[in-house]
Amino acid sequence: MNILNRNSTTINIANFWENYQLNKYNFEPDYQRKSDVWSPSKKSFLIDTILKNFPIPPIFLHQHIDEETGKTMYDVIDGKQRLGAILSFIKNEIRTPEDFHSDGFGIQELSDISFKDLDESNLSDWKKAFWRYDITIEYIDTNQVDVVNNIFDRLNRNGEPLTKQELRNAKYNSSGFYKLIKKLALTDVLQPVLNKLQRNRLEDEEYITELLITSINKEVIAGDKPEMLDQKIEEYSNSSTDTLQEFENDFIKYSEFIRKLNLNLENLKIDGVSHFYALWGFAIEKLKNNTIDQIDFNNLNQTLEDFYTKYLGKSQEELIQQYKTTMSAGTKSTARRKRRIESLLQYC
Repeated sequence: MNILNRNSTTINIANFWENYQLNKYNFEPDYQRKSDVWSPSKKSFLIDTILKNFPIPPIFLHQHIDEETGKTMYDVIDGKQRLGAILSFIKNEIRTPEDFHSDGFGIQELSDISFKDLDESNLSDWKKAFWRYDITIEYIDTNQVDVVNNIFDRLNRNGEPLTKQELRNAKYNSSGFYKLIKKLALTDVLQPVLNKLQRNRLEDEEYITELLITSINKEVIAGDKPEMLDQKIEEYSNSSTDTLQEFENDFIKYSEFIRKLNLNLENLKIDGVSHFYALWGFAIEKLKNNTIDQIDFNNLNQTLEDFYTKYLGKSQEELIQQYKTTMSAGTKSTARRKRRIESLLQYC
């Protein structure tokens, strides 16, 4: 019978803190979110729950045991935000809720305090109870990455919802195609645009996915249809090394085209994703029948700067107005993206 090998136990917060200080936890396995997504108030509410000895959901850990040394390490599959909240409290980075005492289970003295305040003599019993609070742990014992990814995917369909891209990352992070997405997210010329996105929710990688699939297919895609991205990632996840290199080469070519345009995206106020996607589609169209060496970038730079300067100045020219209309709503739709690109091509 093919079933998952796991076992349950409990550790108290004191054990967890000791293990944390020994660097036994990996909070950033490939499938995890990039950083904290819980708000301070949500973290404080978890501390409220713990101090009042209410239960919290179990923590899922992927256990790694070095058979030679016996050293054990743990990848956090599920529970990163909960463990992070506990650490934030111990490190005096968050406080208890201001209304801790309002439900009849707390006392006024525990409202809006830091961990260090528990050293007060009248609160010492609460500190002892905090250290002794039992956390249920589910240990997963497997060497199969796909199994761990599957567990992460299943566990995170409830609770703090994962974005579409976080779910893609959980499912495909070990594939060559997804590794390429992560690599391309570091491309220099894209940083002004990607820095405006919420990187901790992988919005940068989602946008790179859109640009990459556009460059592969040489046609505009809809950014408002996540199921299409899912389908394409699934399709390309088994690509050969040579194919992935072709994908990367094309992406770099279009990136280089935009770099050579030498546009000051911030000054022209076109460092948003919708404007940049138009430039990306413009690059693809211009290089369909030309090499980069055949492009007169000085002329293109002057023409595009003129276009966007008029756009900022609210020019009534037809092509400017056509472009402007596509920026009013539904900016990620296929039709609006195509029209923006056509406006640039016709103007140039």
